[in-house]
Amino acid sequence: MTVKLYEWPPSRSQRVRWVLQELDVPFDVRSGKDLIGSDELKCVHPQGKIPAIEDDGRPLFESVAICTWLADKHADKGLIAPSGTWERALHDQWCAFTLSEVEAHLWTMARNAFIYSEDQQSQEAGAQAHREAQVGLKTLDDHLGQHEYMVGDTFSATDIIVGFVANWAKAIGLLDQFSNVSAFNDRMLARPHCPMSEE
Repeated sequence: MTVKLYEWPPSRSQRVRWVLQELDVPFDVRSGKDLIGSDELKCVHPQGKIPAIEDDGRPLFESVAICTWLADKHADKGLIAPSGTWERALHDQWCAFTLSEVEAHLWTMARNAFIYSEDQQSQEAGAQAHREAQVGLKTLDDHLGQHEYMVGDTFSATDIIVGFVANWAKAIGLLDQFSNVSAFNDRMLARPHCPMSEE
């Protein structure tokens, strides 16, 4: 059966689309902001959030979990290191680090800039998240100063996860002092299957 992707770009669903396109896996799409919170989407994601997929009728949500599953399912494409290898541990490490030490802070900044209503926004929380995101970006910048890719010497699903965050950071002006992350972002955008390059 075909994978069904629930998406609404620009969002983390771009990670999943990117993986599917790199794997050359056929997929159907349900797209639109109106999907968020809908009864239809809640059948796939209990909170009605994007991204989510159905694979052989089975629901799966959270972009990193989806990307990892798809890359594992199509292991012959070489988009992720096999389970039990050191490179796979590094994939898990950099995905967890990027989500907790950079992306979470970018999301806090967004919430307090334009998502929350004005009476719920906190300039202090937004400023603190800005500082914390820069700390995480510095770690990525140091790593990418020594490596072309996040794990090993070839493009992988890890680069897709980190690449989405790098592009988000660049879009809000956070990469000016992180030249290695900025160059990495440019390399990711140059890939033919990168959905962010279409924006």
